[in-house]
Amino acid sequence: MTIDKIILEERFTTHQKISLILYIGAPFIVSIFYLSISIIDLNIKGYLMLTILILIYGFIILLSFSKKGFLKIKSNLYRGLFFRDKLIFRKRIDLKDRPKISILKFRKTQKLAFFSAARPDLATEFNSFEINILNDKHTKREEIVTLRNIRNAENTIDFLELNFELKNEIFSPDFR
Repeated sequence: MTIDKIILEERFTTHQKISLILYIGAPFIVSIFYLSISIIDLNIKGYLMLTILILIYGFIILLSFSKKGFLKIKSNLYRGLFFRDKLIFRKRIDLKDRPKISILKFRKTQKLAFFSAARPDLATEFNSFEINILNDKHTKREEIVTLRNIRNAENTIDFLELNFELKNEIFSPDFR
């Protein structure tokens, strides 16, 4: 069984990682700290709860440092989630009736949560490159990944053209 893969870029920005680890992880950190202080008085249920909380917080950290990418297993395309080149999760992408591929460029903004009290409208702008699979007339499109780097988008197009029967075209729908 041959497996080809391409690991592209991190799933979250630094700002999103900090928010995920601190805001969502804070209740887990507090609970772990509280349970570890009272470790002498814990029974089996307490140790079980401590272990579960540590595993959940570890999973949050694992997700925050994960990367997105694609892999080919046999003749199927999968969207993958990777941590240090190890596959965590995969989802099959159906290429039936989708022989074309295209990159769409968007200008996006992201609000910064840490500065909302001082400057409520503070945001960063960035380019986003959305890779879509299309039908022959470009009337149906399905986004398969969104990237921030044009070089990663071009590498993805090359990977998909090389491993699958997809043709890169400029998006122009024909509704006739």
